[in-house]
Amino acid sequence: MRSLLCLLLLCSKAALAQEEPTDNGEPSGDDAPSMMRPGSDSPEASHARKYEGPRHRAQAFLIPMDEAARHPTTRVATAVESVLLHTPLYQVVDLGHALSVESTVEQAQKADEGRHLVAEGNAAAATKGWPEAAAKYQRALQDFDLGLPAVGAHEYGDALLRLGAADWMSGDEKAAEEAFALVARIDPKQRLEARAVEPAIEAQMAAARAEADATRRGFLDVETRPAGARVQVDGESKGPSPVHAELPAGRHLLRVERAGFYPTSELVDIAPRKGSKQSITLSATPTAISLNPIIAGAADEVGRGTAGKNVSALAQKFSLERLLIGAVRSQEESRVSVVLSLVDAPRHRIIAAKTLTLAADGTDADQIELDTQVAARKLIAADDAQEPGSDAAAETRSAPAPAEASRKPMMPGALPAAPATADEPGLVAHERKVAIPAAATSPAAAKIAEAKADAPAPASKEAVKKQEEKKKSRGLQGKTGTETWGDE
Repeated sequence: MRSLLCLLLLCSKAALAQEEPTDNGEPSGDDAPSMMRPGSDSPEASHARKYEGPRHRAQAFLIPMDEAARHPTTRVATAVESVLLHTPLYQVVDLGHALSVESTVEQAQKADEGRHLVAEGNAAAATKGWPEAAAKYQRALQDFDLGLPAVGAHEYGDALLRLGAADWMSGDEKAAEEAFALVARIDPKQRLEARAVEPAIEAQMAAARAEADATRRGFLDVETRPAGARVQVDGESKGPSPVHAELPAGRHLLRVERAGFYPTSELVDIAPRKGSKQSITLSATPTAISLNPIIAGAADEVGRGTAGKNVSALAQKFSLERLLIGAVRSQEESRVSVVLSLVDAPRHRIIAAKTLTLAADGTDADQIELDTQVAARKLIAADDAQEPGSDAAAETRSAPAPAEASRKPMMPGALPAAPATADEPGLVAHERKVAIPAAATSPAAAKIAEAKADAPAPASKEAVKKQEEKKKSRGLQGKTGTETWGDE
């Protein structure tokens, strides 16, 4: 079973933007942080206008429990990510920096050797030793090809432009034009300046760019395992896999990466009006492999209603306060069972959990995301309800306490029970004057006290004796005052 487990860590798009800066260091395109704000009509946007409490460090961990659950897990992960990123209650922690690596050790070594050769080629070009410079740049690019995942598109294009300049200045125009044509394709935004490398090649580079713009286009389809990996073509993000992109015909630089896996890069050729399909399997890093059993254990714990040692291990490793843990398992008739649990890590308790049964036959993938988003919002609402500053928490505080609700109802106008005294609980001495706190005086008690104040003072013993003698003389002794009397 463990060999089928696939790690899915959700990293914020804002974090991905930080990993894909432009040349001036600013995020670009759809990954810019300003695009992270929810739409005005989204449930998260409505919630964002109300919430002003503290933000919890949060992240989601989802894992497919069998082979058939891999693809549905990707859709579930996408849905959970879209909700988490737009929830002001949480600060989504970027796990990319903790789990991603630039390359393998061997690839990094080859990239460093290539950079050393580029520096030597630059020194030769500075003295107009163009043939020597061209040889250095050629060898540098060979090393870059072997260590391509450790080399950025801009760095590769710069070395290629310098090779073209050295070939042109050496008289090898054909080789130079091939280099310029490749630069034009892998540098579509024209960030590389030919004049900065060698003013004499500026016109040739401009012609290569114009030709690239006019060339026929082809298609590139990229599928990855696991799905959802980030795809870059010529240094530009094309979104998560699977990807379908239209590009100028010719050679392009393809890069695929995902947190927890080694990135991969390669040069791919696209024919005019034809498609090129690339299927790429990423290899998990040792750190990610070590996390797989922990995430599986955490999913098992929350499935049993507990937040045990595996949940704590994830929370401590990434300094998380909230963990949304999900497990996806395939069922019969192309259906999957999804269990989502939101955990309060500091308190070691499960805030809420949801179980969904979704169709996964490939025809209603959007419905998987919609149902998962609804479930995720309900889990977050349960967390929001326990926050001190939330409306739900205020309603809870204003509700009667369980002890008060269990008391026997009082008759209208009845006095509340007298407070117990320290020396004799529940009783008050006959002659003792007890001061009742103002909070214990009810409106009914106030009316009774007022009535007592207006009542006449008790009669003396002599007055009572005279009253009895008067009754006796009239024959009224023993009467209660309720009988019917005559006119006398």
